[in-house]
Formats: sequence, structure tokens, C-alpha cells
Amino acid sequence: MPDVVKDLEIDAPIERVWAALTDPKTIKGWMGADATVEVDLRVGGRYCLFGGDTTGKFTLVKGPNTLECTWRQGEWPKAWKDSLVRWELTARGRKTRVHLVHSRFPNKKERGAHDEGWDDYFLGPMKKWLEAGDR
Repeated sequence: MPDVVKDLEIDAPIERVWAALTDPKTIKGWMGADATVEVDLRVGGRYCLFGGDTTGKFTLVKGPNTLECTWRQGEWPKAWKDSLVRWELTARGRKTRVHLVHSRFPNKKERGAHDEGWDDYFLGPMKKWLEAGDR
């Protein structure tokens, strides 16, 4: 099954984009102040997003360029293995190139839902918030 691959450029410095992926206060900035966000940013550390609907653990943390974590939806049956998300950030002056690869989906339906979901619920809102200016 093919991976979900997303490439975009965000008009914000790499440190701000990294914070938008890893710092609970910054994540709440673009997800909403009432969002449930927990992040233990270290290899083996766990995270919880979207009210607990998305959880996982960090498998690679090399800030501000590379972040990798397992990814699991709360409604997935226990028999399904976690998927894997890898972020690669590259500074381009005051802008940041974001390369996301989401792999190891349990089935085609979940792959399709996440392909759209990344744009609608994660990358789109994060990019819009980061490009709105200093916070």
C-alpha cells in the first residue's frame, strides 16, 4: 500500500514549525486552546492529540529537522499495528519546507482517510496559523 506523502512550504522559520509540531502550548495555538495535547518529547516519550483520538510514541527526535513517531487512532482495533509518521523540516531562509511521510497503514480505507485528514485537520490549520504572523 502506498504511503501518504505531503510536501509543502510554510512561510515561517524552522524553529516555529518545529514548535508547532512538538510544543504543547504552540500546538494548542493552531489546534485550539481547548485541545487536549500532551507531549513527552524524547525517544520513547508518548504524545496525545485531538482529544486523545490520536496517540503514539516518539521513535526519533532530532530537532529542528527530523521527527518520527508511531501513530494510532483511538477507534482502531487492538489487533491493528501502529502506523508511522516521519517529518523532515528544511530551512529555506525564513521559510520552512515540510516533508511528511505517513506509512504502515492497516488498510486502504485508513490510508485514504488520513491522506485527506492531514490536509484538513493538521497541515492546513497549522500552516494557516503559522503564516498569520508572530504570536
